[in-house]
Amino acid sequence: MGINEVRELLSSRTGPKTLSFDGSAGGPNTEEIVAALAYVPQGLGRELLQALWWPESGLRRREQLRQAVVALVAPEFTRQMHALADARTQFGIAKASMGWCGGVVTDAQRRELRRAEQALEDARVGAWPNNTMEQLGALAGAVIAEMAGSCECPRCGGKKVVRNGAVAGGGSCEHCGGSGFEPLSGRKRAGAIGADWSAYSRFWRTVYEWMLANFRAEESRAARQFSKVLTQAA
Repeated sequence: MGINEVRELLSSRTGPKTLSFDGSAGGPNTEEIVAALAYVPQGLGRELLQALWWPESGLRRREQLRQAVVALVAPEFTRQMHALADARTQFGIAKASMGWCGGVVTDAQRRELRRAEQALEDARVGAWPNNTMEQLGALAGAVIAEMAGSCECPRCGGKKVVRNGAVAGGGSCEHCGGSGFEPLSGRKRAGAIGADWSAYSRFWRTVYEWMLANFRAEESRAARQFSKVLTQAA
C-alpha cells in the first residue's frame, strides 16, 4: 500500500469494512486503523498524520501535537541562540585583544577580529527571531494548513526532479525547491501568520521554510511506517 493510499484511507475511513466489487472486504475498519497507528513511532510524524488526514482524531490530540512541535523546534532555536551568544563572546575577545594592554596591534589580531566579526554576522543572519517560540502556534498552524491544502508541483508532477536530456536523471525542481508540492507565495504565507510581506521576508521566511521541510519529512516517515504496518497486516 502506497503512502498516498494510506493517507486517503485515513481521510475516507468508515466504521465497517467497505466491500470491493468481488464482494470481499475492501479495507481495514477504524479499530484496525487505530491498531496500526499504534505501531507508528510516537512523535510529530504520527501527530501530523492524524491532524492532516484524520481531523477528528487530530482534534482530540491537539496537546500531543503541540508537544511534538515544541520538541522539534525548541532544540534548533536553542542551538541558534547558543551559537549567537558564542559568536558575540568570541568577537568581544578578539576586539579586546587588539593591542592588548597598550601593545602593538598585529596582523594576526586584525585577521582574528575580521574572522570573529564575520562569524558574528553569519550567526545573526542565521538566527531566528527572539520571539520565535511565542509565535510557534501561529507558525505551526500556517504550516499545517499549507500541507493540508498542498497540490503536487505542476512542473515536476510531484517527482521533485525535472528531467533534463543533457543531465542524466535530471535535477531538483526549482519551482517547488525539490519538495514535490506547489509552494504558496510568500505573501500568502505572511498573511497566514499575521505578518506583512516585509516582516515575513526579513524575519520569518527561514523559520517557516525550515518548519515546513521538517514537518513534511516527519509526516512522510510516519506515513511510510503506517503503510508498512497495514501491508504486513493485510
